[in-house]
Amino acid sequence: MNHFKNSVLIIVFNYSNSLQNKDKLINIYKKYFKEIIIYSDYPVVKDTNKVNYVNIERGCYTHRIFQHFYNNYKEKIEAIDGLFYTMDDNIINLNILNMYDSSKIIYKYNQNNPLNVYKGWQWDNTTWGKNAIYNLEKDSTYQGFGINTYSGGFSDYFYLPKKYLSKKTFDLFQLFGNYKVFLELAIPTIIHHIEPNELNYNNYTETILWGATDRRKLENLTFIKKKFNTEFNLFTHPIKFNSNPKALGWLSDIFQKKKCVIITTINHITETIKKHMNNTDYDVIIVGDKKTPDCYKNENCIYLDIAAQEKFFPKLSKLLPYNHYSRKNIGYLFAIQRGYEIIYETDDDNIPFDNFDNVLNFDDTVNTIQENDSEWINIFKYFTNNNWIWPRGYPLSLIKKHPIPNYTYENSKKNVSIINGLVENDPDVDALFRLICNHEVTWEKNKKIIISNKNMCVFNTQNTFWIDSSMFIGLLLPCSVTFRYCDILRGIIANILLRVNDKNMAYTSPNVTQLRNEHDLISDFKSEYSMYIANEKIISIVQNGVENLKNSKEILLKIYKNLFDNNIITQLDLDICQEWLTYF
Repeated sequence: MNHFKNSVLIIVFNYSNSLQNKDKLINIYKKYFKEIIIYSDYPVVKDTNKVNYVNIERGCYTHRIFQHFYNNYKEKIEAIDGLFYTMDDNIINLNILNMYDSSKIIYKYNQNNPLNVYKGWQWDNTTWGKNAIYNLEKDSTYQGFGINTYSGGFSDYFYLPKKYLSKKTFDLFQLFGNYKVFLELAIPTIIHHIEPNELNYNNYTETILWGATDRRKLENLTFIKKKFNTEFNLFTHPIKFNSNPKALGWLSDIFQKKKCVIITTINHITETIKKHMNNTDYDVIIVGDKKTPDCYKNENCIYLDIAAQEKFFPKLSKLLPYNHYSRKNIGYLFAIQRGYEIIYETDDDNIPFDNFDNVLNFDDTVNTIQENDSEWINIFKYFTNNNWIWPRGYPLSLIKKHPIPNYTYENSKKNVSIINGLVENDPDVDALFRLICNHEVTWEKNKKIIISNKNMCVFNTQNTFWIDSSMFIGLLLPCSVTFRYCDILRGIIANILLRVNDKNMAYTSPNVTQLRNEHDLISDFKSEYSMYIANEKIISIVQNGVENLKNSKEILLKIYKNLFDNNIITQLDLDICQEWLTYF
C-alpha cells in the first residue's frame, strides 16, 4: 500500500550546523521509506553519527553526493524501488505522498534546449553557469553521452524509480559536479535526458518561496497547514528549523498522527466537527461535495474539496455521484493511502464524549455474544431491556418472531477489527420504529461485547472505528441503493468479510450524543423500503460462492456481482468496486 516504502530517502544538509535537527527529521520520515541516509556539507560536526560528509559548497553542487551514494551504497540499489532526495528544509508532504505513482519520476518536467537560449543569474554566473558547462563539454567522457541541450529548475528534491538508477545517471552527476555546474542546471538537465517523455513524470504542485517577506509566511503554523492539507502541495520550501525550531513539532503533528476522523458534510462547522478538530490525537478529514461551504479551507482539517478528489482519485471521483453520501469513499481511500492505523467514521451531528475513544480499550475479559435462534442478532437488546427496539436494517420479519433474545456467551480471544458505538439521545432505528413506537430508549452504560461471526449484525457509518488495516477494504459504500440503505448494506458486506477472515466486530455502550439533523420520516420510510425487502434474503445473496475464495479482493468483487445479479445494485456500483480494488 505504501508506494515509496521500499525506496531510500536521502536528506541533504547544506549547512552542518543544522544537523542537530536530523534525528527529528528522520523520525518524521522513517515510516514512509525503507531507509534514510544523511548527507551534509563540511565542516564535520562532533558527536553526529551516521552522516556522510561531501564537499557540496553550501548546496551549490549537491549532486556530488550521488556518486558517493553509488560508490558506497550500490548494493542497496538492487533491493529498492527508487531513490528519493530532498534538502533538509524542503519538506515532503507525507499526507499525500502515496497518492503518487512510484513508477514515475517526481520532478518538474521541462524540455532541454540549446544553451544559447538561456539567460539569468544561474546561467550567467561566471563560476557555475554557462562557463562551467562550456568546460564540461570539452570533457571526452562527457562527449560520449551526446548531450548538447540543457534545462534549469528548482532542484532541492527529486524521486527516480529504480530503472533510472543506472551507472550512466550517477556518472553524469559526477561529471556535472566535477565541473562545478550549478545544481539547478545539472539536476534538471540530467533527469530530462534520462527521461525525455513527459508521460513518465508525476504531476503535482509545490510551494517554493523566495525573499525574506514571503519566507516569513512559513513561520506561521496555519499557513503551513494550508499548504499541506488544503492546497495539497507535495513540497513546501523552505522551512528553517534553526530559526523556527517549533516547526519540527508542527510537522510531527501534521504528518505523524495514527488516527483520523472522516466526515462528509454539506453544512457549516457543527459542534461535532469543531470538537473533533480540537482533538490533537486525530486528523479530521472533511470530504466535500458541491454544496459544501468553503469555510473548511481555513480550518484545522484535511479538506478534500471536489478539486482535490478529482486530483488524487480521478477515475473514482468521476464514477461517484455528486451530492451523495457515497463521496465519503474518497475520504476512506485517502485515509488508507495516507496510512492511518485507525479510521473513525462519523457524521456531523454526533457529538463525541470527551473520552469517546476509550471504547478502543479491549482486553481478554470482553465476552463474545451469539444469538442462537436466528442468524441475525438484534444487538440493541443486549444494551437495553426494551423488547421493542431494533436497529435500522434488522429484518422486519424477525421483530415479533424473536422478541426475546436467546443469547449465549463465551470468553475466548477474538480478533476485533471493527468497533461500533451506540449513540445517546437519538439511536439509529428505522423510520417504522420512529413512526409507530418512538419511545425513549435508555442504554446500559460501560458495556462492551464482541459479536459472534455466526451472526449477522447490522451497523452504520455513524460512530464506527475500523482498527484493522486488513479490513479497510470493506469501507466501500455502495451508491446505487438508497441513502438510508447504503451504509447498512456496506455493513452487511463487512460482516461477510469478517466471517471469512475469522475476525470480529464489537459493540459498545454510547460514546457520542446525536443531535439529529432534520429528517422527514415519510421520506426516510421511502428511502428504507428497498432495504426492508432486500434484507429478508440478503445473507444468502451476499455469501453465495464466497466460501472458497482466497482473499478479500475476490470476496468483495464476488459480493458485488451477487448484488448486481439480484438487482440490488446497478452496474455503476460494480464499476466503482472494480476501481476501488485497484488500490488494494
